Amino acid sequence: NSTGPLSLKWNYVHKMVPWFYKFVKNCSKKKMMHTAKYMHQILDLALPAYDELFQDVNVSGLVESKGIIYFWTNKDLKSRELEINIRNELGVRQQLLTPYEIHDLEPHIKQIYHGGVLYPYARHARNPGKILLKLFDLFLKKGGLFKRQNVQTISFTADSKPVIKTDLNYYTFDKLVVSCGAFSKKLTDQVDEKIPLDTERGYHVHFKGHDHLLSRPVIFLNRGFGITPMEQGLRVVGTVEFGGLDNPLSKKRIQNLVNSAKYLFPKL
Repeated sequence: NSTGPLSLKWNYVHKMVPWFYKFVKNCSKKKMMHTAKYMHQILDLALPAYDELFQDVNVSGLVESKGIIYFWTNKDLKSRELEINIRNELGVRQQLLTPYEIHDLEPHIKQIYHGGVLYPYARHARNPGKILLKLFDLFLKKGGLFKRQNVQTISFTADSKPVIKTDLNYYTFDKLVVSCGAFSKKLTDQVDEKIPLDTERGYHVHFKGHDHLLSRPVIFLNRGFGITPMEQGLRVVGTVEFGGLDNPLSKKRIQNLVNSAKYLFPKL
């Protein structure tokens, strides 16, 4: 569906067949519950971990604790019920909302919804880039060293210490963290870590000067996109595109986001 939340670049599909096979094998309820359980444990640690970092940097005005709302129409209600039940099983705090309650919390959203849920403990960043720079400065102040170079290969010494070859030098470390997002596989494949990783390209659009229309992030589950009020304006984000690292961006996907945002906020 050209306006749906999932998009495939057909010139890349044949390369993804092994990945799709593994993905489908992981689509049983048992595997889903396994993932949900351990993702929940990781996510449960996220807020206290950020609190620890924020003791050393000033993020006033950059982080807001107003929760997040998921809402839906009267379609696919079995999926909504399943999601709510799983989160109940895991002990996630959630508050079911009537259409009236959604309207009270976010009066500017077009009233197309039939129900929703509020996660009251959730937070959102008004400007992630500014927070990142503050943490980066803290890293440098604590003795961290930053080098901007292109990593070409990773190998190991005889005593299993990782060696990085860049375009400028060689470096040997005790431990190494690969954090290159979708590009990580190009490096992990070199050290025989066969991780089933592929790209999930998302798109986003900012509507400048319209952040006053929302108090907190909202996610419209039926169309698979979310909107967050930020310093840059209303950030509309969503869609998953499978197409590898080299395909050009799709203007259609951007237009879909714009149309979806205007559907919820006719004033945009």
